[in-house]
Amino acid sequence: MAKQQGKETFGSRLKTIGMAFKFTAQRDKWFLPVEAAAILLPFIAVTALVIFGGFSLIWFASAVFVALLAAMIVLNMRTSKVVNREAVGRPGAAFALIDGMRGWHVTAGVAAVSETQMVHRAVGKPGVVLLGEGGGKVRKLLGQEKKRISRVVGSTPIYTFTVGETQNDDLSVTNVRKRLSRLPRNVSAKDANHVVKRLDALGMGMGIPKGPMPTSANQGRAARRAMLRGR
Repeated sequence: MAKQQGKETFGSRLKTIGMAFKFTAQRDKWFLPVEAAAILLPFIAVTALVIFGGFSLIWFASAVFVALLAAMIVLNMRTSKVVNREAVGRPGAAFALIDGMRGWHVTAGVAAVSETQMVHRAVGKPGVVLLGEGGGKVRKLLGQEKKRISRVVGSTPIYTFTVGETQNDDLSVTNVRKRLSRLPRNVSAKDANHVVKRLDALGMGMGIPKGPMPTSANQGRAARRAMLRGR
């Protein structure tokens, strides 16, 4: 079943931001210094304007908003960098990195030959994207899955990519999200939802073998999702 984008409450949003902060701080030695600089610089700038430029103290209120915005931007960037770095070389990395992307309905393991060789599906305004990871038989599996779903998606474009770190792969794990975000917008959000329903009704192809599906950066998925929802 494709995952739908749900709304977060303010409390849950703060909780996931806190998780992202802790997750990133533990893995990125430059995060705290850069975050501190992002928060302090607006106040330093406003202080200089008040002292030397005669600006009103009310400008400190603006500094608060700018500092919060800068802090979130830094957190987003550094969290993304850490999660991408830790995902490299791990099974399930492609799914872990696109799960929760705004505007996409993501389904893990729509076809598989093992727990480490599988195809994930994402449906959005560009159309249908099939991501295969694990090497070996995955490229053939991608072709089979594309052929299987082509009869129910009509004229909706279908993109296929192999994901990994070898020369034979189409995309590196760290470039998956960027590549999806740069695909052309071919269908409306309403049409994408219709495609999702048709694909869900079609069901899975070669399902994932029994046992838990390994995913990369499991500890960072909540943190990643918090950042993605903010975009």
